[in-house]
Amino acid sequence: MHVHHHTTLQSQGGTAQVAHNLMAWLSRHDVTGSHTYEIQDDASPGQRLPPIAVAEHVRTPDNLANNTTTIHLHGSADWPTCLDGFAATSHRLVLTLHDCRLFTGGCAYPLDCGLWKTGCREACPQKLPNPALHHQVVFRLLEMLRPLLISPSAWLSRMVREIHPQARIHTIPNAVPESLGPAIKSSEYKRDVKRELGIDAAGKVVLFVAHGGKQAMYKGGHLWERLWKRVKQGEPRAVAVAVGGNAIHRHGGDFIELPYLDRERLLRCMDASDVLIYPSLADNHPLIILEAMSRGLPCAAFASGGIPEQIVHEQSGLLSPPGDVVRLAASVLDILGNPRLGRQLAQAGRDRFIRLFQMDHMGRRHLRLYADLPRS
Repeated sequence: MHVHHHTTLQSQGGTAQVAHNLMAWLSRHDVTGSHTYEIQDDASPGQRLPPIAVAEHVRTPDNLANNTTTIHLHGSADWPTCLDGFAATSHRLVLTLHDCRLFTGGCAYPLDCGLWKTGCREACPQKLPNPALHHQVVFRLLEMLRPLLISPSAWLSRMVREIHPQARIHTIPNAVPESLGPAIKSSEYKRDVKRELGIDAAGKVVLFVAHGGKQAMYKGGHLWERLWKRVKQGEPRAVAVAVGGNAIHRHGGDFIELPYLDRERLLRCMDASDVLIYPSLADNHPLIILEAMSRGLPCAAFASGGIPEQIVHEQSGLLSPPGDVVRLAASVLDILGNPRLGRQLAQAGRDRFIRLFQMDHMGRRHLRLYADLPRS
């Protein structure tokens, strides 16, 4: 079996990470793979393709004759153009919905807009260009191609079924590779990692993470400073590490901004932290929460999108109503002020990760779906 994966970004962001994690798991289970992308974001080698060329790239004589290749599309900067290329082919087509772009007018998340249910209009609340055309064209192509759809969250699967009741959609939660290191960190271990990263060993470290940093509006990056002020007011020893922006900045010595980090460096930041604050206003099944759970880092987040499918409130983390900055900051202070609570949440989160979100769970379900795809 061969699976070709296509993503928008080459390696950065959750979508590309999911694709790479899945390819690595499949390669260990006798499934060969290949990868193309539309936007290069690092210096590593790879195959960059515009959306219009994706279908042509995988339309090789061997694939057409034997129908041995499954095409797994994880994203595109231009879904209408990318999908249109497959209209005249008989490829085994799988699409993972990492966000809502495939059934809206092009927005990643509709937030409070309900037009995705009835048909997007030109007066788009998010001011996207030609949302009605995008919505119509993609709807028509999905009806024509009838791909196998995968959603990482039941939340998004329900949204799809509301407007595409005949869609073939499966819910397969995201997963991350289990990281090495102690599940629950001793105070000595955490002090050593803080010193390694140049953080006051006595500081109570809160971690913010979003691809795009403070500019990541869906992920609540614009709320980081408001949350930080409330946390700092309640815990003077608090130190913030904010990951995902474009450069390194230190503000007053207790708010450290870092650029996008590779996984190993991000995990070290997690080891130095006492709580992950994740104020995402719209999300599907974010990897950063799974990474925190696997690493024994308690998380306080908004109960948006598929996040309540990851975190059970007051058992494996603390959830607040979306947008309620006061409640979320209070949850963070509860964790910082009660080490026993932090340890309980960390252990329960780690246990939940092992039970539900390891790569074997995700990989085997993909493998079964690939094997069941009809050959034409």
